[in-house]
Amino acid sequence: MRNRDKESTRKRILDAAMDVFSEKGYTKALIDDIAKESETSKGAFYFHFPSKKAIFEALLQTLVHRIVRDVEETIDSRQGAVDKIEGALRTVLRTFSRHEKATRLLFVEATGLGKIFDQHVLAAHRQFAALIAKHLQTAVDDRSIAPIDVDLTAYAWLGAIHEVLLMALLGPETRSLESLADPLCALLVSSLRRPDAPSAVSSTALDVPGASDKSGRR
Repeated sequence: MRNRDKESTRKRILDAAMDVFSEKGYTKALIDDIAKESETSKGAFYFHFPSKKAIFEALLQTLVHRIVRDVEETIDSRQGAVDKIEGALRTVLRTFSRHEKATRLLFVEATGLGKIFDQHVLAAHRQFAALIAKHLQTAVDDRSIAPIDVDLTAYAWLGAIHEVLLMALLGPETRSLESLADPLCALLVSSLRRPDAPSAVSSTALDVPGASDKSGRR
């Protein structure tokens, strides 16, 4: 029972921190604000987290783990490499839309807070890109799509996702993340070619130094 109470208190503090950081930003948020929002105390805060920085990092890690878990569960239920890719993309985008406050932390508040936070954000981006690249490579290997540089494609997709998220979170137009998820997913998946489809751009037109697919082709 005591362990359950501790876990419940920790979750309340995390949830409160999410609200406070989203409303005030990391710099202006105070531990007193988090304690008040969670209806706990500074003592309870410090029992679970040694600093404001520590709870912010915990929130970032929670979001990343949630997305990776949801994506893997979705992929397990899909059949076919391209269908798995589409499922992974939709899950990532819908998770961002369902957890808009957490998304704001990762893509807005965590940016420019210093080297340590930049490393956390970069690690999250790398994890997302690796997840996308893994399933793109599976699609290449089973000839569901034409050979591509899967790492470059994964980062290009992630960049597109990042920009659309910023548009929804910070743009003057009121467009919800949820309304943008399906159109963006369809746009990204449509960029993949079938093995027998003609290339729209010759291989020499995009001669990117060092770019190659997993099979080593240039």
